[in-house]
Amino acid sequence: MTEQEDVLARFMEELRKPTGDGAQKRSRKEKPPWYEDDSHMGAVFSHLTKYFRGETIDPDSGGHCLSHAAWRLLAIALIETGNTPSERAL
Repeated sequence: MTEQEDVLARFMEELRKPTGDGAQKRSRKEKPPWYEDDSHMGAVFSHLTKYFRGETIDPDSGGHCLSHAAWRLLAIALIETGNTPSERAL
């Protein structure tokens, strides 16, 4: 395994936690699809604030607060670059 493959595998392991948490909330209709969600930036700041106040683990997912912030930032990047599911894929 290359260094890049190793770090990407580790990132995936951490990103699975907020991804799974969001999927559960979307299945309960508590959240819109990630690519339609307009709360990403607010959530980034919320997770960062929690982190700076000493909370490192998100109680819903068990994942690190910074992993949640990273997930939301990646979602913003995907939306802004048009890398979202197409209508045909839904």
